[in-house]
Amino acid sequence: MLLFLLQRRGFADQGQFTFGNGYRIINLFYFLFCDWKSSWNLLYKPIDEKERKEIDKIVQNCNATSIHKIKEFKQRALIREITSIISIPSSSSNFCLDDANLTKSVQVSSLKENSTKCVNQDLENLTKNVLDQKSSNLCVPISVATLLRFAIKNDLGYVDKRDYYSAESILSTLTLIVYPRSMAGLNLNPKKEETEFQLNEIELLLERLCKKTYLMETGWEIIRKLDFEEERQPKKSTCKFEKILLHKNFVFSRPLTVTGAIIIPHKRIDGIDYPEKLFFHQMTLDRIENGEYVLQNNQFSDPSSAVIRIKQRYPHYAAEPFVSNLENQTGDNIYIDGNIKIELVNEQYYMTRNRWFLLPYAYSLKLTEI
Repeated sequence: MLLFLLQRRGFADQGQFTFGNGYRIINLFYFLFCDWKSSWNLLYKPIDEKERKEIDKIVQNCNATSIHKIKEFKQRALIREITSIISIPSSSSNFCLDDANLTKSVQVSSLKENSTKCVNQDLENLTKNVLDQKSSNLCVPISVATLLRFAIKNDLGYVDKRDYYSAESILSTLTLIVYPRSMAGLNLNPKKEETEFQLNEIELLLERLCKKTYLMETGWEIIRKLDFEEERQPKKSTCKFEKILLHKNFVFSRPLTVTGAIIIPHKRIDGIDYPEKLFFHQMTLDRIENGEYVLQNNQFSDPSSAVIRIKQRYPHYAAEPFVSNLENQTGDNIYIDGNIKIELVNEQYYMTRNRWFLLPYAYSLKLTEI
């Protein structure tokens, strides 16, 4: 009855948007017993054991330890025992999606039908059919979904016979359950206001994929259970990511998620001035070939740009004031890490316009069978 009343008020549970057996708990109940910001943080913020113990104390002071029984669909115990609303003082607003523009998102049920791909691209380790992010800002979760599909197949030897672990399935679960973002712009939804809520820091999303939150399993464990039948799911495994430094002698071993930077110079179109602007974009490294990074690009205006090649000898992008401080201290823009030397550029130092440069740090994702 309680769920019915919530849905009548305009709320929806995740089962109405995604599919599979990955996550069956109705998160709406948590919002009844926690304040708004705390609910989002308890559900979606990756935490370590120290932070978990600190939250435990707050929950105990509210006589609300039965909140964990919601996972067992036993809300009555919490209703009987709780004495005050749970409020976590350290809660961050970064995890909250509380804008009116998010009340209506895309029709995820028809995502696969409405999404477009550029097929048969020159890729060897990643899928040759590249998903187009269109006008969305979902390049980060798309790249992470791409790495995860590679790891499921190559680390666990899993064959997805029923298509439960397609790019669309993983992406919708990542953005609607594991770490919610609006999916506007990916299919037919024209609401551009939502795209500002799609920006993801790559490391935060990878942490959420690999770590538990206070109320939820790791993102990988949720995705692993997308198939309803346990015997058809990928093997039980741990998920870990590694931060990797790119350089001109870097040796490729597996796909990486990388961040590209490009400056589009000032231009005038139909009498309208468009000022020079720096753009960042998440892409996936497929391989290194003939001294070039070969990258899967999910934002393209034509099929020829679905795969981007960047010279491995090119400098890497670093933000200010790092480059200027480096020049002041050493007299040049060469960053040294042990035996590795990396030339750095940015919009103020030596950066060629209309050319992609990679940020020096990339990330790998690996699944290890338990």
